[in-house]
Amino acid sequence: MAKVKAIEEIKDLGDLQPTPGSRRKLRRVGRGRGSGHGKTSTRGHNGQGQRSGEAKRFGFEGGQTPLFRRLPKIHNFDQVINRKWVEVNVGALNSAKSGSDVTPLTLVELGLMRKVSDSVRILGNGELKVALKVKAHHFSKGAQAKIEAAGGSIEVIQPEPRKPGTRAPKPVKIKVAPKPPEKKPKGEGEGEEGPKKAKKEKKADVPILGHQTSSKKPAGKPGQKPGAKPPKKK
Repeated sequence: MAKVKAIEEIKDLGDLQPTPGSRRKLRRVGRGRGSGHGKTSTRGHNGQGQRSGEAKRFGFEGGQTPLFRRLPKIHNFDQVINRKWVEVNVGALNSAKSGSDVTPLTLVELGLMRKVSDSVRILGNGELKVALKVKAHHFSKGAQAKIEAAGGSIEVIQPEPRKPGTRAPKPVKIKVAPKPPEKKPKGEGEGEEGPKKAKKEKKADVPILGHQTSSKKPAGKPGQKPGAKPPKKK
């Protein structure tokens, strides 16, 4: 490789040269056996790389399982814990009582969330007209300004830390109290205890023309079982 002399002063654009050692001499291939790069031109013999138009995708390792597919199988591989945020706007908090504490459990009781979550985010859409003490895991700047302007305060909750690979705790189930039965207005002729169920009256036997009205089976001959067919006459 030819050495390039450093120029102390650049008087003309023709004096511009690359930094010594930053440029290498081009490899001239296909110039005979004596050059060291003849015949196959450093491509080797038969194979994918020897053909023209050869292209390998990023991360290709000759057919074996590449690194990006082996990573989760390697021991001590840290699992990335993702959080699914549940977003609640400030305008929806007007249904809470003034001066009360608003927690994820309170949001479920108000019907703003389906279940208790450890990733509640309060956003600033809407107007807040009630002073509340809101406890959540994240607040936007707009939500914080509107809560404080209404005379309330915020408190950031930190979820309980859990180890990688362990499942998140199940949300707390909330039992909704049953609604009391509605009182029906008393009807005419009913006592204080309410209407009593009328006893089912037995239907009288209605005579049918050409048939016997009694339900009893006719008695057979003496010495014969009741209900047995009479013997056939020979």
